[in-house]
Parts: sequence; structure tokens; C-alpha cells
Amino acid sequence: MVGADIRQYFTYLHGFLELLALPGTYCEQWVREFYASVWVSPDHCYIHYALAGTDYRVTIQSARKVLGLRAYPTRIHQLCYGNFEPPRRPHCGEIPPVDFVAPYFCQPFGEGCSRTVGDLTHPARILDFVLRKTLLPRIGYRDGFTRIQQWLVAHLISQTPFYLWDLIVSEIEDTISESFRGWRQLPYAH
Repeated sequence: MVGADIRQYFTYLHGFLELLALPGTYCEQWVREFYASVWVSPDHCYIHYALAGTDYRVTIQSARKVLGLRAYPTRIHQLCYGNFEPPRRPHCGEIPPVDFVAPYFCQPFGEGCSRTVGDLTHPARILDFVLRKTLLPRIGYRDGFTRIQQWLVAHLISQTPFYLWDLIVSEIEDTISESFRGWRQLPYAH
């Protein structure tokens, strides 16, 4: 997977590269406590959670300030799932249009072609790998390329801005809606 310059796909979106590069120690217990207590406001304006008996509230304004994120009108979960309530399943939702996703699939690509990880171009495959370890953490199903992954990779390849906070909060919301018994195998952190 080395040899492809993918930095451009992370730098066009203000704060994205810095978010992915944040240092820190992964603490499994904190992740479990976070997901056991987190509550997402219906309008995604804040999340509330507890760690070690202390309550925290992260507002959209503080998250954007600390992480250097900007608000954009495009919300990937909205494009993929419409108004479905959580938990939204990775294999459900709208399939991105062929003309929007064609640049990250090996050619020839058209209507009815398969959309698997093996069909991706080299840069798109690297992006998908990075996303599986960060924004869309998944364990297993390595050959699968879900609809939400397709939307996200297409936005990164085309360098189309999207609202990163909304994506993160929507993924957290889906995880807690599945109550630890869903398809997402924990512990992991967005």
C-alpha cells in the first residue's frame, strides 16, 4: 500500500489531518465507560458522557474550536441514510451514483459493476484502510465496501467538503443505539 501520496485527501478538509494525527494512549476501559454513558443530543449540538465518575459535555462549538473543524452543509450520514433513525446499518442506505464513485474504482466501471475493496484504485484502497482504523472503525469483513464507506471515500477522492463533526457523532450515535450487541465489535474509539 505504500507509494501512493494520499496526504492531499486529508489536507483539503480543515482540521481532518490534525484529527487523524492526534497522539494519545488507547485505554480500553475509557472507551467502554464512554460508550456506556454517552448521550448524543438529537440535533447533534453536543454529547454528554462520564469518565471515572466525572460528567463531561462536549458542545459542537468546543469540538470545532479544539479540533479545528469547520461546518459544511454536506452530511454524509444524511446522504447515505436519509432520515433513518439509529442504528443505521452499514449495508443499508443509498448507493452513491456511478458517476460520483467511478474515479475511485478500477476501470472500466459502470452500472452493475461490483463495488468491493478489490475493485478500488490504489489510493482509494489506502483511504479505505485508514478510514477503517479511524472514522469508520470496523473489525472483520475486510473485503466488504459498505455504502457509508463508498460515500466517504468518494468525498475524500473528489475532495468534496463534508461536515466531519456530524459524521463522528452519527457513528457514535449508531454504536450506542446498537447497545454493544450490534455488528460493531468494541472496544474501539472514533
